[in-house]
Amino acid sequence: MDVALFVFLFLLLASPVLWMVSVVLLLDWRRFWQFFLLNLALLAGYLMLFFGTELLRFGHDEYGLRQAFGALLAVTLHVVLGFGFAVGFRLYQRHAA
Repeated sequence: MDVALFVFLFLLLASPVLWMVSVVLLLDWRRFWQFFLLNLALLAGYLMLFFGTELLRFGHDEYGLRQAFGALLAVTLHVVLGFGFAVGFRLYQRHAA
């Protein structure tokens, strides 16, 4: 199996756990709900971009697999970046206190 595919599948499967850990790490932050709603809006924007517009077309894609994997990649990257932010923010808070 290709290493990039393995990493992508691992992160895809780990995304729910990373998301839950991110929520736990950021839950006591006073701007948590603003951050949560902003990220929810970004995620909805990604999905609308992939599935609801003509902006991203991949030529002949009979079964829509490029579109589906692109959406999965966008969601996975979003979760991984959010997890990185949560860990960094928690470390910053711990160091600042």
